[in-house]
Amino acid sequence: MGKGFGAPPQNEADTFGPEHDFVDKLDVWGKIPVLMRTRNRSGFTLIELLIVIVIIGILVSMSIAGFGWWAETQDKKTAQSQVEALQLALDQYKSELGGFPKTDLLANSDDEEARAILLFRCLTGFLDRFGEDVDVDRRGKSFLPNKDNFVLGSREEGDLRLVTLSLEQMRGAQAPEVFLVDPWNNPYVYEFPRRDGHKGFLLFSKGPDGQASEFDSELTQTPKKEDMDIDNFPPSEPGKW
Repeated sequence: MGKGFGAPPQNEADTFGPEHDFVDKLDVWGKIPVLMRTRNRSGFTLIELLIVIVIIGILVSMSIAGFGWWAETQDKKTAQSQVEALQLALDQYKSELGGFPKTDLLANSDDEEARAILLFRCLTGFLDRFGEDVDVDRRGKSFLPNKDNFVLGSREEGDLRLVTLSLEQMRGAQAPEVFLVDPWNNPYVYEFPRRDGHKGFLLFSKGPDGQASEFDSELTQTPKKEDMDIDNFPPSEPGKW
């Protein structure tokens, strides 16, 4: 019968021969569209990822801007409420002690920080309204409204340092050399009597820019009574037209 009628093929190549290679090639070519679709799908995913990153960046920027606006608004509200509280404290001070703390008796009355220190010392009872020391056993009540709601500062070698006074310091014999600080780390401006010709006391925050009009030249430099600095708190200071 010879060799091979009943003998099994040695491998598939013996059975299919060259036709099997052709089938393999068809199988590879058939997979190419799938591979291309997979590659395209990866490319679109990258683009989508970039779009998401851009959107997140925009949202973060909007959040930061929104927080900055919110913080600025809160600072303005804080300054306004603190000035109003100090105004009430000064009115009560005058009602009980006969007048406002006088800054014109200071040796350095042109110094805003010196006037601010006087304001703190008088409202807390360390000094009388003429700037004279008050003995510990003769001190009256503190007119400073809830000092925990205020920030205190002092100047050391030209730099502002925020200060927290202990109960012992507040009851001590030596008056702390500190002043009330607004939300922008500047002392609240206080003056009495006013050098600009207006009645009452001068009290305001210089606002975010830390700038204010000159008290003694405002009446001559603004004959039309125009605001020279509009971000003060309250905005009518200095100069209650």
